[in-house]
Amino acid sequence: MTWIVDWNGKEYDIDPGEFTGLELSAIKQRTGFNYRKLMTEALPDFDADAIRAVFWTVDRREQPDLKFDGYAGPPMRVFIAGFEGFPPLVEELGKAMSAAMGETSGSDPSQSSTDGAPPINLND
Repeated sequence: MTWIVDWNGKEYDIDPGEFTGLELSAIKQRTGFNYRKLMTEALPDFDADAIRAVFWTVDRREQPDLKFDGYAGPPMRVFIAGFEGFPPLVEELGKAMSAAMGETSGSDPSQSSTDGAPPINLND
């Protein structure tokens, strides 16, 4: 699912699930937000640096030399107008993350092994 925002004569097709590790690292370096905080805290709280970073990331794909320091990003009204598409995106990403983490979370590590063999009981 993507988040579409019209700004600057361009349709921004923002899909944070498609951000590469390098892009997410650049966002974290400039804002301090890891992916989870960016998606669940910073953007929903309308953090100015988070908003700039997301749009900057998309613009950098066409302009690799674009500097974050001088990048203004969209006006807040543009972000707010496009924000209605954001919560469904976060919900979908949250479900995907929960599904991926659910495969390993909640299990008792003493009851499983990494190779699929039954656990060894050392008390027998």
